[in-house]
Amino acid sequence: MAGCCCCVPVSCCCQPFCDALTVCCDFQAEPLPVPIYACLTCCSGAIAYSGPFVPSYRTALLADWTSKLVEVGLPHSQQATLIKTLADPVQVRAWTIAGLPSDTVSVENAIIMSKARRWPVMIDPQGQANRWVKSMERDAGLDVVKTSDKDSLRTLENGIRFGRPVLLEDLGDGALDAALDPLLLRSTFKQGGSEVIKLGDNIIPYHQDFKFYMTTKLRNPHYPPEVSVKVLLLNFFVTPEGLEDQLLGTVVTQERPDLANLKSALVVSNAKMKAELAALESRILGLLSASSGNILDDEELINTLAQAKITSNEVSARVAQAEATEREIDDTREQYRPVACRASLLFFAISELAAVDPMYQYSLGWFINLFVKAIEEASKAATVADRGKLLNNHFTFSLYTNVCRSLFERHKLFFSFLLTTKIMQHAGAIDAKEWRFLLAGPSGAASSSSSGDKGNASSAVGQSQAANPAPGWLTDQSWSELLGVSDLPAFAGLAQHIASHIEHYKDIFDSNQAHSMPLAQPFESRLTVFQKLLVLRCLRPDKVLAGVQDFVSSQLGSSFIEPPPFDLTACFKESTPTAPLVFVLSPGADPMADLLQLAETLKFSRKFEQVSLGQGQGPKAEKLLEVAMERGLWVCLQNCHLAISWMPTLERIVENIQPDKVCRPISVGLFLYLRSLHSH
Repeated sequence: MAGCCCCVPVSCCCQPFCDALTVCCDFQAEPLPVPIYACLTCCSGAIAYSGPFVPSYRTALLADWTSKLVEVGLPHSQQATLIKTLADPVQVRAWTIAGLPSDTVSVENAIIMSKARRWPVMIDPQGQANRWVKSMERDAGLDVVKTSDKDSLRTLENGIRFGRPVLLEDLGDGALDAALDPLLLRSTFKQGGSEVIKLGDNIIPYHQDFKFYMTTKLRNPHYPPEVSVKVLLLNFFVTPEGLEDQLLGTVVTQERPDLANLKSALVVSNAKMKAELAALESRILGLLSASSGNILDDEELINTLAQAKITSNEVSARVAQAEATEREIDDTREQYRPVACRASLLFFAISELAAVDPMYQYSLGWFINLFVKAIEEASKAATVADRGKLLNNHFTFSLYTNVCRSLFERHKLFFSFLLTTKIMQHAGAIDAKEWRFLLAGPSGAASSSSSGDKGNASSAVGQSQAANPAPGWLTDQSWSELLGVSDLPAFAGLAQHIASHIEHYKDIFDSNQAHSMPLAQPFESRLTVFQKLLVLRCLRPDKVLAGVQDFVSSQLGSSFIEPPPFDLTACFKESTPTAPLVFVLSPGADPMADLLQLAETLKFSRKFEQVSLGQGQGPKAEKLLEVAMERGLWVCLQNCHLAISWMPTLERIVENIQPDKVCRPISVGLFLYLRSLHSH
């Protein structure tokens, strides 16, 4: 197959696959068994094509390719995955230590990046890949540049010349800079006996140790085909399943560090044992090739074979023991799966707040730090199951408290309702059609139901002809919605029930506490608290807000409908030099007095510096931040909305802060004070 790739001309679309297959086979000097070639074929396809896709699509691709192997009768292993076939456990452990998320997709991305011949473009809205690359290549002298930097090409030239890795951040949509084409295509050539490359107008010596990484924060970038074939697109966008795996590793590390350390030690031990066997095999092969005459007369060879037999038996026993221990560790890890599942669910719940207001965006790093803090603060328990419940309850409320600080008052109840419904939907306690009806009314519910259900269709026709039983107080719209909700299975017969108990429902309609009044039996006992909201939506839509409060209180507790008051001291304790406080203000609000009071309380009033940003104030603020990091000052930057062009510089300064090098005690508080409306 490799020979076919070399001899037959290939088109642009299959060239990445042929390159990947060549790389996968390069590490083997001897001919491989047919099953290994089949597995490498699937892995080559994954390296060439699966990078941009989400986990479910990657799994579908692998299943399709595996079925083709079965169809043509080509022998292969049961799990021809990238991790099973190409992963080096020791290398994966090193990547994880450097900050690579431990979920399957991230590990696959790292393997693809290490095997592919094209430079990677990482789709990284949460910044996970960015942090990993920076940590992994820090000792190699990584240079970090942005597309907006004026000297980005010069930095790139120096990296190529001296063999330093370069990370190009914040790529946009569309085509890349044409000056990068020779580098992306690796168009090197010989000049004066040296390998060189032309970048722009300059011809630069090409160092073999040079590495090039590119990242974009866009969630769904659109690159034209001519760009996609030049680079390796890798999707690091976190998914619910991937984040669940990450958080499972986090909670196990925090709760059972002994298991985490043991699993890490097993990885190293297994790698060491495999290395011992490989060394013995190499020595035996060397002795066999150098032996002449009767090999039974070669005493060294006989002794080596005997030693290899003993070592092989010892290693086999240790491997079996290690596998049994690893299974026990995995079984214990799974007991914490509900905690990781709840945390992953909550992260994607708060991610949806960005649709309410673009300001409501929360980083994954902040979320994980909050998760770790909740694990440390939660009460202990005798069993893992009880501990898991305590962790879920404590973290849910901790997240609610922290997110509420950044929400406008009118959105806080909505956030509580969002958390409640997400948790219940995951537990299967909310029907999708009922949820749709609550949001959009009868038309929304009808659009989500099957149009081919003749029974429901005939029922709808019959009910649509039913007359309004109380036109004096029940509007036609409310009656129409009651007919619509009656089409849902749990509400079957509701319209007729209301018509036969019209006086009871008139009392509900007239009551100031309509949201708390019981329905007539049997629907009072038949419907859940959530389902009663649908009835309330039809009869008294003005009381739905009060009904939502009761609903949230019944599911999560009254603390979730009573937002905590703003506490600047608590906010300060949770801030760090790399996670500053940002005040987004409305007209008339001014927390400066509270800031000064806090500084006075903590004896930092003489170390509190302020800068009012505006035209020409950027360099002054930058210099003040440098002094603050050296001397341990607090810095308050006011009117940031007047220096929007300087904000990328501020972002770079904060990202480059190294807490271990900040003046002790850590006390740099970058209070970004925005005297502006939230639309800025």
